[in-house]
Amino acid sequence: MKTIFVGGDVSKGYVDFEFVNEAGSCLEPGGRFDDTPQGHRIMQELIAQMSRKHGPLSFVVGLESSGGLERNWLKLFRDLRNSFPIEVLLLNPLAVKKYLERDLHRNVNDRISARGIAQYLRVARRPQEVEFEPQMEGPRTLYRCLSNAIGRRAEIQCELQSLLPRVQPNLVQFCRDGLPEWVLHVLISYPVASSLARARKAKLIQIPYVTAERADALIAQAAESVASQCDQQTANTIRFLAEEITRNNEIIQRLKADLCESMKTDQAVQIMDSIPGIGLWTAVCLRLEFGNFERFYSADAAVAFAGLDPRVHQSGDSEHHLGISHRGRKQIRAALYMPTLAAIRTNPVIRDFYVRLLAAGKPELVCIVACMRKLILLAYACCITEKTFDPDYAKKKLSNSQPKSSIVSSKSKQLSLKAPVSRREAKKRKAAALPQNGYHSFKRGPGAASINSNPNGQTR
Repeated sequence: MKTIFVGGDVSKGYVDFEFVNEAGSCLEPGGRFDDTPQGHRIMQELIAQMSRKHGPLSFVVGLESSGGLERNWLKLFRDLRNSFPIEVLLLNPLAVKKYLERDLHRNVNDRISARGIAQYLRVARRPQEVEFEPQMEGPRTLYRCLSNAIGRRAEIQCELQSLLPRVQPNLVQFCRDGLPEWVLHVLISYPVASSLARARKAKLIQIPYVTAERADALIAQAAESVASQCDQQTANTIRFLAEEITRNNEIIQRLKADLCESMKTDQAVQIMDSIPGIGLWTAVCLRLEFGNFERFYSADAAVAFAGLDPRVHQSGDSEHHLGISHRGRKQIRAALYMPTLAAIRTNPVIRDFYVRLLAAGKPELVCIVACMRKLILLAYACCITEKTFDPDYAKKKLSNSQPKSSIVSSKSKQLSLKAPVSRREAKKRKAAALPQNGYHSFKRGPGAASINSNPNGQTR
């Protein structure tokens, strides 16, 4: 069966498509198709016409991720798989761009870009390109909306906290670690110090967590407040910000609960939820951010996707460690920070790892970042093997493994101390010749959802 590669350059309201055969020649007809029912019907008829004219054909369709503009076309081609052998891929624009830069092409237009995508599918498609999960589109859309809403809420909170010293300086002491709910209700009812000083105690204590003693203290402190802004416009500003934060809190919590409820039956979410420190919400975040862990050929690739991979610049004898790359998804790092602090307290594997790093003299923040990376490694291993978290897994594996003395690095057999190398390189080679623990980063391709075992059933 011959294969036709279809590249699409997505724009708002239309897509430019190019068809390329296995020899790299462009086929007619290509061109521009509107994102309308008529445009979709024309594309469907074109696929059917090419299948009838050229005999049995399979199609590989690739569209770049374009902020959601490509979703309607992805759905069309996925629906066509019921009638034709079609593989549909959502491509990383950076990977396509780097491929096209090899040819040093200077002219760029939509037609040329579509042809470049088709050529990328033909000769340069990465082995880890796996099919997009259409069932995750709805949850991922809600998750992105929630992430943006949480970011906007943080901006409003920062704006309110920056105004507090001018309007209610006595409340700042309660807002150093966030904005408590009772403070927001106080600001809604009494936005400036002058209004709080005139408040009645009986009405103030109706606010949750405001006791009689606290109400007396708030009124007394407001009467002696040094607040510089107590005008009506400032009061309206404070009341608006406090109401907006309260409203956002309610909506975000409700939508979080809905999203967790819809995702709690997902196998990967259940597996990650079994890791102490990772709760249901964090498991949902990781599932939607990473997608299917089988996309990544190794655990290190998953770590790099989160931007937690260490940067090392090594040339000759010099070696410089530059910290983590920060080139992955910052949303994953943000979602993992608080769960990592919880895992240090509750997860024995993470706790022992954290204590060992501290004992080695590592700064506390470096230890926390290393633990974040460790959590991703655990999540990857558990999801790939389809097993829940086992805190004693490493001990069991160590007891079943062969003695360390019999395991020698293969690199030490190839490199000799007799070579005219520097003292630093000779020191490295001596260390490489010592017995090692036998750990190797095992690479997996797409679809490798189970661990590889030797004939005796022991994990390699």
